[in-house]
Amino acid sequence: MKKVTKLILVGLLMISVGLLAGCKKDNPSPNGTGGGSSSNGTPTYELRFTCTSDNPYLIEVDGNSDIIQGNSYKTYYLEKGTYSWKVTQQSGYVFYPTVKDGTVNLNADKEIVFP
Repeated sequence: MKKVTKLILVGLLMISVGLLAGCKKDNPSPNGTGGGSSSNGTPTYELRFTCTSDNPYLIEVDGNSDIIQGNSYKTYYLEKGTYSWKVTQQSGYVFYPTVKDGTVNLNADKEIVFP
């Protein structure tokens, strides 16, 4: 019985060491806020799109297209730079959907609230 208990304890210890060794500390961002750095060392920042409408919207930014439901948000982690963005209402309109677009200079964490 002692052998079985010892074997179980050694097994648990090895699993614990393996789990701890697999953890990796996040890279802090260069300015104390934001997401960190990309693999090539370029700073990355958080760009959040927040929908305050009850209707779903299509978000287009940096070659990505995502539909989010009303009263929700979508977060992107992008490298420092200037990005074009566009949001288009998907339903709930009478004649024409609400469309908003623009550019954002991503040099810190930013949020775009629409409609």
